[in-house]
Amino acid sequence: MMRKGRIITTALIAIVLSAGLVFVIPNSLGTAIVKEAKAMGYVAYTPEEATALAYERCSTCHSEEKMLKYCSRCGPPFIVVAHFMKKYTEITNAQNKHINLKQFSDAEIVAIAQAWNALIGNWESDWPEKDLRKLLDHDEALIELLATPIEKRPIEAALMHKRAPGSYERHGLGASDKHL
Repeated sequence: MMRKGRIITTALIAIVLSAGLVFVIPNSLGTAIVKEAKAMGYVAYTPEEATALAYERCSTCHSEEKMLKYCSRCGPPFIVVAHFMKKYTEITNAQNKHINLKQFSDAEIVAIAQAWNALIGNWESDWPEKDLRKLLDHDEALIELLATPIEKRPIEAALMHKRAPGSYERHGLGASDKHL
């Protein structure tokens, strides 16, 4: 009996050590696991990762220039744009079986919205909150982000004093825009 217990204990230790090494030693498996954990919301995105994610995911359909030149006069704040990109992806995949756009997870879309808010402009204050909530249509992750003060949004707060090179300048529009 005691020998069987030692074998099981040794096997468990080997499994735990092997799993630990996957994360400690840089490798593609560890990277993929961490990337998926971030997308599922188990691990937070850093501001730099959120910025890279925003450029990576959004450039699938839009040019960098189009993203950087977006302004509040052309459409709603990024929090709503992010919600509609999730819907657009869902509709595109349903209508076109040969196209398979990767759907945004809640953690990804929240990170992306914060990155664009910080790097280009957060124009949520230009719209009544009830209208934004209606446009977000039960998207709990983005509704929770909307209810969070900007200074308590980790990615947005960290990037608040940065600006994406080539982004649109508002020139006085929006009372609480940080870029005035």
